[in-house]
Amino acid sequence: TNTASAAVITDGSDNDVTGNYAISYKSGTLTVTQRPITIIADNKQMTYGDGIPELTFTYSGLVNGDTKVATEPTISTTAMSVSNVGTYPITLIGGSDDNYEIILQSGTLTITPAILSVTIDDKSKIFGQADPEFTFHVEGLKGQDLEMDVLSGELEREAGEVPGNYVIGQGSLKSSINYTLNINEGNLEILAAMIMSLVEPESLESPWGQNPILPTKVTILTNERNTFEVGVIWDVSELNIFARGSYTLSGTLVLQEGIENPNELIVTLNILVKAKPAPLDVLLTNNSFQGEETNFFISVGAFEINDPVDNIHQIALMGPVLDNRYFQIDDKNLFWNSSERAEGKTSFTILVRVTDRDGNNLEKSFEINRIRKDFSQIEVYNTFTPDGDGINDTWGVPEIRFYKGVRVQIFERSGDRVFYTENPDVRWDGTYRGKVLPVGTYYWVLELRESGEVRRGMLNLIRY
Repeated sequence: TNTASAAVITDGSDNDVTGNYAISYKSGTLTVTQRPITIIADNKQMTYGDGIPELTFTYSGLVNGDTKVATEPTISTTAMSVSNVGTYPITLIGGSDDNYEIILQSGTLTITPAILSVTIDDKSKIFGQADPEFTFHVEGLKGQDLEMDVLSGELEREAGEVPGNYVIGQGSLKSSINYTLNINEGNLEILAAMIMSLVEPESLESPWGQNPILPTKVTILTNERNTFEVGVIWDVSELNIFARGSYTLSGTLVLQEGIENPNELIVTLNILVKAKPAPLDVLLTNNSFQGEETNFFISVGAFEINDPVDNIHQIALMGPVLDNRYFQIDDKNLFWNSSERAEGKTSFTILVRVTDRDGNNLEKSFEINRIRKDFSQIEVYNTFTPDGDGINDTWGVPEIRFYKGVRVQIFERSGDRVFYTENPDVRWDGTYRGKVLPVGTYYWVLELRESGEVRRGMLNLIRY
């Protein structure tokens, strides 16, 4: 750099003259170019079915107070008012300005689903019926849209059949992409079914002594003419399966929740208990007994009843016929039950009646044999002591009481008869005509007019 000062001399021309240089001047050019700006299409949003919103754009880069370009671009979109939900371009075309280089930037129009309000109708039904058709009504359809074209699927309700209220909800119901569903749930009310009538079961016949197989369910008819099978509990307190005849049972209905019986209906069932076959036979295990002179209650045998159907019977003697008065039946056992001698009889005939629980009777006679000692085998004691001590104070032969035509005689040594009886139950007490006889030997004679037999022997009367 030359820092020395120089004098400039001007000669009146465009040239400057210095001490060292002659300076001349030449003009130049300032070029102002277009400023780049961006015109941006504004993003827009609309609800399906509404009108296309006003499309706008925004400038970026204007200077010197400019608010727009000389010729603005046109703006448009491919979407229409009936376009489906989705995104659509907003485009800019054209536009010019000497001062600006225009850059166009597209935008987006977003169509969002419209709100479709679905109000589900309330419904009701009676227990046991099929669900009614679930229906609804809608609000918010756009343009020419039809419900059938927009919606598909089925409504569903809460599970359950017990009377009460159940929500009817959306289920599988869905809409096209152009709508968002707003569901207003409905209500299904299940009402109890009322029994109006019932079907009486058919009458039953039951063999005697067998419990009948009773129906466990009966058919009822409700107020909507629906039929149900419901349980039943029978009252069998009046049924006697051991007595023929007709019986009417009453039954209490066992109702599931959802069925009511406002009239308190009951079910009845007729049962015929058939007659029982009569017993086939009655047998006696033993038909003979040994007569005893002091025991008047003697076991004879037991009755056995042949009855394939039942083992419970009553058996009794048929009143005072034949020889029934001598006997007694106790718990199907036959006993001799009499203090009577029935002298001379070794065979007795009885008539018994067997009665079963159904009232059938079987009558049968039996021959009963009484065994008595042979007259020659009867032991006759040869000594007695009528001294009043209560021991061996009398003398007799009680074993001959079962014979007919008995004579008992006692003689003293002189041959005088001091005792005579035709009743073998009467015994000699050692007196004669109220007078006490002396000790000594006496003679006895036993006679049986029944057989003509006679026995004799000696008897010693002793006093201490």
